[in-house]
Amino acid sequence: MKSRETARVMTIRGLLTEITRLEKDVRREANDAEIVQIVKRERARREEAIEFARKGNRTDLVEQNEAEAKVLSSYMPAELPREELSAAIDEIVAGGTTQMGAVMKALRDRFGARLDGKLASELVRQAIAR
Repeated sequence: MKSRETARVMTIRGLLTEITRLEKDVRREANDAEIVQIVKRERARREEAIEFARKGNRTDLVEQNEAEAKVLSSYMPAELPREELSAAIDEIVAGGTTQMGAVMKALRDRFGARLDGKLASELVRQAIAR
């Protein structure tokens, strides 16, 4: 706040509001996994807003949402490298699991918040098709 980074302050305030809302709904403190999910959801909302702003030729909104997305990205855990994810998928499929849902569940259990669901589902489809 002292450095007058208004985009960062507003983004963090919005994030804290979402966390507080969750805590009121479940009547307990949010755990780390829930907070990461909230950050990911807010990041996805910004990405969607960027797409709509680009379609509407609103460069001011594109810049604002990109700045907010960058702030949110700084609070997300490090993404899982594609090679490590591919190796884990190959290992699970080689173990006899050929159902998409079962493989995705095993990946979520193993990697948690580090897992990029979109990339994982794409790689799982390719591995099962082989």
